[in-house]
Amino acid sequence: MPEIALTPGARVIADLHLDPHAAGPWNAFRAWLARLEAPALLVLGDLFEYWTGAPPARQPEYVALLDELRARAARGTALHFLHGNRDFLLGRSFERAVGGRVHARGLLGRTPAGARVLFLHGDELATRDRSYQRLRLVLRNPLVRGLVQATPAALSRAAARVLRRRSRSAVAAKSLSTVELQGDAVRAWCARHDARHLVCGHAHRFRDEALATGGRWIVLDAFGGARDVLRLDARGELVAESSAQHADAALQPAPRALSSGAQMIVALDGPAGVGKSSVARALARALGFFFLDTGAMYRAVTLAVLERDLEPADATACTRVAEELVLAFDAQGRILLDGRAGEPAIRGPAVTHAVSLVSAHGGVRAAVVARQRELVASTPGVVAEGRDTTTVVFPRATHKFYLSASAAERARRRALQEGTPGRRAEIEAELERRDVLDSTRAHSPLRFTADALRIETDGLTQEQVVARLLAHVRGERA
Repeated sequence: MPEIALTPGARVIADLHLDPHAAGPWNAFRAWLARLEAPALLVLGDLFEYWTGAPPARQPEYVALLDELRARAARGTALHFLHGNRDFLLGRSFERAVGGRVHARGLLGRTPAGARVLFLHGDELATRDRSYQRLRLVLRNPLVRGLVQATPAALSRAAARVLRRRSRSAVAAKSLSTVELQGDAVRAWCARHDARHLVCGHAHRFRDEALATGGRWIVLDAFGGARDVLRLDARGELVAESSAQHADAALQPAPRALSSGAQMIVALDGPAGVGKSSVARALARALGFFFLDTGAMYRAVTLAVLERDLEPADATACTRVAEELVLAFDAQGRILLDGRAGEPAIRGPAVTHAVSLVSAHGGVRAAVVARQRELVASTPGVVAEGRDTTTVVFPRATHKFYLSASAAERARRRALQEGTPGRRAEIEAELERRDVLDSTRAHSPLRFTADALRIETDGLTQEQVVARLLAHVRGERA
């Protein structure tokens, strides 16, 4: 495996999944690249959503981006690219186009203090996902690579889109324990290459875990996330920061979970307007966990459907939007769609009226559930809320809660939140309509599961609800 010297200021990123049809992330990376000043840039795979060989490099959008990468290399930034599971066909033509190096099997770096850092894409570490590992070997076979590169451009792009959709559906059907990165694989790779630290992507969620060797295992957020850049500081330490911040403004370390052992997932379900998002956000803050706002993700898809003037009842169109939309969260836990802020637009009345129709489509739910599991795969502690969180998304969650309240109480709270007391009756009717749609839809209906703790919230403040949940999670007596 090749080895390079790492100098202070070097940056590491991963999982950009760039696609010119998703303008937000595409332009966000170009802006970040334009202001980057670094002796080296390491991209740990999946720079592109798909790369089928030379043909994309002749498209105007790709030409402009490759020129910008080459200009960065000409200004003194050494460019290093690892293969991901979407762009494993990057090769010599790409190297020539950008003036960088492609490393198919990983890369070693040595810090000024002499510590060896092993850089991988990360999919090598998902060793329990045996079907994926078999597919990975097939796709990296030289004969398959040659066949793909010889395929006409239009056909290869169509095939890439089909594989992408099937991949997301397959991930949605697998358990978290199957797709998560394995610590024993990390230790084996470090031992094999005499590395103190291992840095990777693939899981799309930040992780910074101590190894028995005294080193660190760092998993980067997907680009656009809260901790999506790793910087080697002047002391030779690896520091996580955000691409959205100034290059020298490092983030504080991620909050630690209650235990450094197994992952803890706290799942909350309940009807619309019961206060799940507010309660879950406050609970996550109290526990130091990541808050996964699943409802915001479906609202973001609905907003994108409406912005494209599509019909919310059109399952095929809505599914296509859900599969192509890049969903992420910023450092404050707010939803991003294609790199732009979703708030406050996702909370508007048009989205509220249409979200049940859009989220009822099986294809939409499969795409969003796959993304939800990707986001939390390597996170020690998670609080997630929704309408099928305890039953479908995280059926093996550590703690399950079902929040309930009468339609009248939920309407009162929402009217108070919106500052529209005169709409209380209208809001109550809308909530009752949502209840029927959510509980009778064919795919992942809202339902109470016997292993969840039901919390009746009528007459309780948000603080009281959070206190009850917190007591149960911590094992205290409420």
